[in-house]
Amino acid sequence: MDSKHSDRVMAFDALFTTNHIQMLKLLLSYMEPSVQGRLAVYIKFLELQHTLQLVQKHPTASIPLCPELARPESGLTGLLDEMMPFCSPSEQENLQNIRNLYRNWENMQEMMQMLEMLQEISPELFSGGGMSGNTENNGESGGAPDFLNMLSGLGGVDMAQMMETMQTMQGIFNANNE
Repeated sequence: MDSKHSDRVMAFDALFTTNHIQMLKLLLSYMEPSVQGRLAVYIKFLELQHTLQLVQKHPTASIPLCPELARPESGLTGLLDEMMPFCSPSEQENLQNIRNLYRNWENMQEMMQMLEMLQEISPELFSGGGMSGNTENNGESGGAPDFLNMLSGLGGVDMAQMMETMQTMQGIFNANNE
């Protein structure tokens, strides 16, 4: 755990404990093993009691916000990175999966923005006349634009379906953020 992470944990401990509780924690390692368990429970009880009193007396007491997490580009991924050292291997794998899913979501949003910009710059690519000049879309009126049909031939990707999925996901994401 790097110092940035330990500083945040120490900030929490400093706010929700006392010097006397910290001294008891130091004494714990000098006690007989038969006493350590009971002393550990007593220490946790004192911490809970102190925390409850602090929250009652000062309901707005808080730890300063992390400036890195306030930046949207590092928000969720930054938090997940900071949590990793405290996780078991299976939890780390789950967090990594969440991190990858979030990055894929961000990439899809960027791709949507790029396609929207491309559509604004060159609407004829998306108009159905497309690059081939063909006004028939496989015999269907209102089918996928030729440009999207052309792209879907690249790598076997159905671009129209991808666009629809990205728009759906963007709607879900925006609804969750409101």
